[in-house]
Amino acid sequence: MLFEILLALSAGILGVFLGSQITEGVLFVPYWKALSPKDFFALHQNYGKKIYQFFAPLTIAATLFPLSTLACGVLTDRSVPVSLILMGGFTVMFFSTYYLYFKRANRSFAEASISPEELPAELNRWANWHWGRTAFEFLAFVCSIVGLLNL
Repeated sequence: MLFEILLALSAGILGVFLGSQITEGVLFVPYWKALSPKDFFALHQNYGKKIYQFFAPLTIAATLFPLSTLACGVLTDRSVPVSLILMGGFTVMFFSTYYLYFKRANRSFAEASISPEELPAELNRWANWHWGRTAFEFLAFVCSIVGLLNL
């Protein structure tokens, strides 16, 4: 019963997280790219911490629930379907992007340590990493749904 509950919670939080990431990519990123460097850094100074406070708990929950689900399945000697092993793998992949790229990039935005001339290219790079991360989130979500359907 615990496994089924964790799987349902995993699918739910992955869906919410995926929706928030798509929203960020479709609404926020184009807006950020349209701003002048001065306006972007001012906006980031005012709202960067709030954006972090919104996304950090979602990211953590969207990581912990799927990995806990997978661990619960393995530790209780369940026959864990391939879809849930893949869900765990894709979860690790999207979470790792924070340490591979976003932590440094977001710090450079917060500190305005990137030159105004380099900002457009960095925002494009940020968007590419974001959509790559979102693809991993989508795959983790699909795998969680497949796992639910196979219960």
